[in-house]
Amino acid sequence: MRKVIYFILAVNLSGCSIFTPPAEIVANKIMTPAEWSTVHLSSGLKTTWQGITAYPQLTGYIQEALAYNPQLISERYNIDTAVALVKQTDAGQLPKIDSYLASGRQANSQDTSSSNSINIDVGWELDYLGKLNDLAKAVTLDAKQAVLNYKQQQSNTIALISQQWFDLIFYQQQFALINKRQQNLQNNLDIIENGYDQGVKQSLDVYLARADLARAQASKQENLQTLKNTQRQLELSLGRYPAASIHADGDLTFAAMPVPSGLPSELIQRRFDIQQAMLALTAENYRVAHAYKNRFPSLSLSLSGGTSSPELSNLLQPDSLIWSFFANASTSIFDAGTLTAKQAQQIAKTQQAAISVTKVTLQAFSEVETTLAAEVTLANRELLQQNAEYYFSVAEQLAFEQYIAGLTDYITVLESQRSAFDAQTSLLTIKNTRIQNRIKLLLALGGGMPTELTVITEKDLSRVNE
Repeated sequence: MRKVIYFILAVNLSGCSIFTPPAEIVANKIMTPAEWSTVHLSSGLKTTWQGITAYPQLTGYIQEALAYNPQLISERYNIDTAVALVKQTDAGQLPKIDSYLASGRQANSQDTSSSNSINIDVGWELDYLGKLNDLAKAVTLDAKQAVLNYKQQQSNTIALISQQWFDLIFYQQQFALINKRQQNLQNNLDIIENGYDQGVKQSLDVYLARADLARAQASKQENLQTLKNTQRQLELSLGRYPAASIHADGDLTFAAMPVPSGLPSELIQRRFDIQQAMLALTAENYRVAHAYKNRFPSLSLSLSGGTSSPELSNLLQPDSLIWSFFANASTSIFDAGTLTAKQAQQIAKTQQAAISVTKVTLQAFSEVETTLAAEVTLANRELLQQNAEYYFSVAEQLAFEQYIAGLTDYITVLESQRSAFDAQTSLLTIKNTRIQNRIKLLLALGGGMPTELTVITEKDLSRVNE
C-alpha cells in the first residue's frame, strides 16, 4: 500500500511540473503625493470622529444607532456567515468519519434470518498540492473583508446620524426663523392697519402686508413638513418608530473645528474600503491557485471497518471485525476544457479585483481632495454671507423706520425684509452645508472611532483569526 501511495504522489508531482503556475496578479501602483494638492485650511491633526463627542446628545444617538440600526445589524450577520464558512472550509481539510448501524430481519417460506452490522468509514483527501489550503486562505480573507466592511458601515452610520442630526438642527432653526419673520410681519400689519384706520396709510400697503404675511404662513407649513420628514429619517436610522417627535439640542458650529487632513500616504492604511479591496485581490489570487491545482489528480485515503452478525450481542466480538484500506487517485480524463476555462474565469475575476483596488483608491483620494477644496470655498462663503446678513438686517430696520416716518414706500420695506430673511436663511444653509462637508471629509479620511463609542470590531476580527 505504501508503494502505491508513493507511486501516485510521484506521478502527480511530476505532472505538476508540466504547467507553470499562474503569476500573482497585483494592482497598479498609484504615485501618492507628499501633500494634498488642494490648498486647505489646516493639517497635521489626527483623523478622528472625536469632535462629535462635544455633543452629548449626538454621541448618545450614535451609540443607539450602532446598536439598533437595521442596516448595520444586517451587515453584522455577514460576519457570522463568513466565519461559519471559514469553519466549513477548514473542516474540509480534516478526515471525515461516518458511522452506520443497521439491523434487519428477512423471512421466506422456510425460515427467518436476522442481520446486524456496524461500520465506520474514514475518508481523507490528502492536500499534497495545497489546493484546499489555498481555498481556506481565500475564505479566511473573505471573513476579514466582512469585518472591514462592518467597520466601514459603522463609520457610515456615524456619518449618517451626524448628518441627519445637524440637518434637524438646521430645519429647527429655519423653522424658528420663519416663526420670527411671521411675527414681525404680523406686527407690521397691525401697525399699517392702525395707520390705515387713522387715514395715514394707503389700502395698497395693507394688502401688500397681508399678502406677505400669508406667504410667510404658507412657507412655515412647507418648512414644518420638511422638519417632520427630517425627524422621521433620523428616527428610522436609530431603529425607532418614525413618530416625528425627536428633537436635536445643539447648534451649527461643528465646522469651526480644525481640519484633520493628515497625509495622502496615510489614507490607504485608514480607509476600510481600500483595505477590503486589497484583501479581496489577495483572496482572488488564492482562488486562481486553487483553480490551477484543481486541474491535477486528487489523492484520497479511505479506511472502512465494521462487524456483522446475526446476533446483536456478537457485534463487538473481535473475530467478527472486517476492515479495508484504500488509496485513490482521481482525475478527469476528458472535460472539454472545463477546468481550464474555470481557471481562466478566475484569472479574469482577479484582474477585475486588481482594477477595483485602483478604482477604490483613486475614488478615496478624489473624495478627500473634493471635500478639502469645498472647506475653503465654504469658509469664504460663510464669512461673506455673515457680512451680507448684517448689512441686510440694518437695511431692513432703516427701511421700516423711514416708512413709518413717511420717507419711503412700503414696497421698499417688503424688499428689504425679504432680502434680510433670505440672507439669514442662506447663512444657516451655508453653515449646515459646511458641517455636512466636514462630516464627508472625516468619512473620506477614514476617521477613527472615538473611544467613547461602543463598537464591535476587534472581537470579531479575533474570531476570524482563530
